[in-house]
Parts: sequence; C-alpha cells; structure tokens
Amino acid sequence: MKKEMRLLTVAAFSAVVAACSSGPKPEAETPAAAPAVAETAAVSDIPASYKDIRYPDYKYVAPYPKDYRVELAPGISGYIVPDSSLPLVNLSVYFENPQVVSNIKDEAASEMLGSMFRRGGSTNTSAHVLDDSLEFISAGISTSVGTWKSGFSIDCLSKDFLTTLFLAGELIATPGFDKEQLEIVKTNFVTAHEQRYDTPAKVLSALRTKVNYAPNPRLWDATLEEYKKVGVDDLKRLSAKTFINGMHLPDRGRVVFALSGDVNRDSALTVLKGFIMALFMKQSGDEVGSEALYSAPQPLVFLNRPGTYVVDKDITQANISMNQPFVKRPHPDYYPTAVANFILGGGSFSSRLMTRVRSDEGLAYHISSRAGNDYRDTAMISISLQTKAESAAFALKLVYEEIEKLAKDGPTEEELAMAKKTLVESLPGLFDSPSSIAEIFAGDELLGKSPDHYLDYVKEINAVTAEQVKAMIKKYYAKDKMTISVVGPVAKLEALKPFTVVPIDSLEFR
Repeated sequence: MKKEMRLLTVAAFSAVVAACSSGPKPEAETPAAAPAVAETAAVSDIPASYKDIRYPDYKYVAPYPKDYRVELAPGISGYIVPDSSLPLVNLSVYFENPQVVSNIKDEAASEMLGSMFRRGGSTNTSAHVLDDSLEFISAGISTSVGTWKSGFSIDCLSKDFLTTLFLAGELIATPGFDKEQLEIVKTNFVTAHEQRYDTPAKVLSALRTKVNYAPNPRLWDATLEEYKKVGVDDLKRLSAKTFINGMHLPDRGRVVFALSGDVNRDSALTVLKGFIMALFMKQSGDEVGSEALYSAPQPLVFLNRPGTYVVDKDITQANISMNQPFVKRPHPDYYPTAVANFILGGGSFSSRLMTRVRSDEGLAYHISSRAGNDYRDTAMISISLQTKAESAAFALKLVYEEIEKLAKDGPTEEELAMAKKTLVESLPGLFDSPSSIAEIFAGDELLGKSPDHYLDYVKEINAVTAEQVKAMIKKYYAKDKMTISVVGPVAKLEALKPFTVVPIDSLEFR
C-alpha cells in the first residue's frame, strides 16, 4: 500500500512542480513618454489643514469560500489558495471526530496524545530520524487531537511537499510513540501541573470555569500522579480511535483540508485525493478493541449561580472577571451585542469602561469586555480588570454605572458609527495571507457557517441600531445575573461582601 501511495503521489507531485515552474517573461513594454511640462495641482486643491483631508468611503469585499472550495469525494472537501510569490506550501487536514474520553483516568494520556503523534515518530521513522529529516529540509509537521476534530499541519518548501506529506501520513497512520520522547512530554505536563496556580491569571481562569459551569467530562482535570503514570500502551490504546478510526466508519465525519502556497490546483487535488484515500484504506476497519474509550461530547451547562466568588491570594491586585451566559451562534442577538460590547468595553481606549475606570479614575491599567463567539456551546459575556485590592469595590461600582448608563441612554451617534466602522474595517485582518484564507474557510465549514457569512457580517453590523444596543446591554450585562470571580487578598476585600471564599485546592473538575 505504501509503495502504491508513493508512486501515485510522486507522479502527481511532478505535475505540481512542472505546472508551478516559471515560463519565459514577456518583453517589457516601452514606457510612455513623460509630458514635457509636469502638471502642477492648483493651490486651491490643497487642504489648508490635515483635518480637511477627505478620504473615499472604505469598501472591502471578503474572499468568497466557493471560489476556493474543492470536493474530492462525498465528505472530503477543502480549500486551495495558490500563491507562487514564495516557494512555500502550507497544508492542514482536519478529521471530524467529536469525542471525549469515557474514563477520567485516561484524561492525562488524552492530553498528551496530540503532541505525541508528532513527537513520537512512526513505526518506520524514529523520532530522532524524523527530527533530523525535517530540519534538513526546513520543514515542519504538527499534530493535534481535540474534542471535535483531529488534525495535522505541514509547512515546507514546495519542492519538499511530497516528502513532508508522506512523513505526516506515516505519523498518523502508524505512530511510534517513542518512549524517550514521552518522558520529555510527561515532564512538561508535570511541570505545568505543578505551576498551574503560580500566577493570579491562571487561578482566575480556573475559578471562572469552576463557578460558571456544571461538571462535564470536557472539563476534567488530571492529577499529578495520573500524568506521571501515562505509558506508551495508554497512547496506543487511545490512538486507535483518533484520526480516520475516530470517525465512526462507515458513518464517518468529514475530512476538510486547507492548502495554500506554491501549488497547482489540479495537480494538488490528485496528490491529496490519493493521500487521503490511502489513509482510509490503511486505517478503516483497523479499530482496536471494543471498550468504550470515548463518548460523545456533551454541551457545557451553566450553573447560573450569580454572586461573588473569591480565591484568597496574598497579592496587591484584585484580579476580577465578571461573567454572564450569552448565546450559541448563529443567533440574532450576536451582531447587535458585538456592537454594544465594543462601545462598552471592547473598543480599547475608545470604550466607556476604559475611559471611566482607567483614564478618569486611574483605577486600572487595563479593563475590557468581550462578547463570546461560539458555535458549539453557549458563550459567555465577560468583563475583566485588575485593580488594587482596596479599590475593587469602587471599580465594580463604576462598571455598573457605565452599564446602566448605556442601557438607559444608549450610545451617541459618534460611538455607534465608530463601533460599526472599526468592526467592519477589522475584517481584512482575518484574510491577510493565503494560508489564513484557506484555514479560516476550512474551520468555518467544520462549524457549519454559511458561504455568505462574511458578506452578511458587514450587512448585519451596519444594520445595528442604537435601540438594539440598549436592549442588548440590558439583556446580557445585567448586574443581578453576573457571576463575579475574584483572586486577591480576602482581608482587603471587605467592601465586596457578601462573597463566597473558594479554596484553591477545590478548583479542579474531577
């Protein structure tokens, strides 16, 4: 099978190289003769001040997914964005296999599995030989195993695309899980676990999760001993249900790829079709054992217990996160809330919270808000800040005042226009390279976004009214629905009472 795949991809890739080779350059055109006398702009056309300069209306049309989409077979599709400006190729392939481990004792091994596909080499190429081979050709391979999908990515010179692709195929089809590399990975996980509460930010993240969500296998935390006990056999057992084999054949999920760079579209299609089909032939029907290693992931559920929760930590600053359940996309409230959030706290120095809490009162170096964007779970509304422990209560009072003011009076015309303008004009930043275009569209397809998503985005943002902003602030930034997580010295937070003290050793989900 390997030999057949190699022959197929070599022949097809030869076509890619040939098609991408540069042809003869056209003769340069003779430039038109310059006018004898240069025209000078009339003095009256020059603005008296830079403030008088007028710019044309900004118009941007995002790339359209269907212009780049290809389909290799039912359930196997992708996006190809050719770019011959540099002899580089980027490829990501995603296998849709939503699953979580059924036994909490497998959590530690599952966290290591994604990186170990790459770090551990294959049964044919040892980890050290793989590293040396990739370094020699200046190529990279990465692998991942997540809740919703597994995948691998490669980046290399176009002349080495075939070689790198073949090495990546070996890694996911016949992983080696080198024991020495596993020990290095385990050491990294053990160290990270021991340092998980070293910074206030890490504690705050754990506290926020703990007080907002009900227990769920997707939130499980492994223990120090479980990380130390992970062995090669654990990885082999779990790997039998990932990538192709994790797609529950014959009712498999989708394979979606993103390819960009110095490639010929038609030839690359031949290469990828042969590569992916070879993986199916190698792995399908090769699942190991009948034990229930994984189960379907369940949605995260909010506890809905508004209040203030504090982890006592001897620091000078109070680290604060205010949260409330939001929406799961697609949802009609998302776009008006995105605009409202920008005005309240998402617009950096133009936002009301930054102006009031930082600029006017000097209580925080940074304060911001965020409207979560999630297509798989209900997202959260968040307001985060750090301030001196003694001023925490006053800072929160100012936050509530700004929320109430915006909910009552709405935004000014200038604020509304600036929010829309900034959100729309930030769109090109998503598509700043061929690889970004391909990756975004591949991810969007897995999430089920409409091909018109980015065209609709501009229309929806521009259609938001001041009344909608007021309504969304009232609905999603309500004081009585907020869960407030605080990390700081309890002795200096008296003004925040009543609050619940949460022991730091109770933050894990088990």
